Amino acid sequence: MHIHIHHHYHYDDDLLQQIRDLIMPTLDDLKAKADTIIAKITSDTDLDNAVATVVNNQNATIADLKSQLAAAGTDPVKLQALSDTMDNILKLDTSNAAVVSGAVTAGTPAAS
Repeated sequence: MHIHIHHHYHYDDDLLQQIRDLIMPTLDDLKAKADTIIAKITSDTDLDNAVATVVNNQNATIADLKSQLAAAGTDPVKLQALSDTMDNILKLDTSNAAVVSGAVTAGTPAAS
């Protein structure tokens, strides 16, 4: 003699829908937060790359000025031209510093 027992359980569709309603907004919220974080990282990366470019350009300028200074030797005309170039760099650097400072400050949350 063989006895087979089959037990069928029917899920309550309303209960499943209620569970889905609880879970799905949470998943949507997580997705929205992740998207916000990705946007912030992208923004920060763009700013970091911009600052790195400024620093790299300044390093190249310093190396170039050293070469010009060595080439000028004691020639007063060349030394004056180099001095004028350095004055212009200082003016531009001060202006760029204000731009970078403003960008960094704008991207930095206020301390609480």
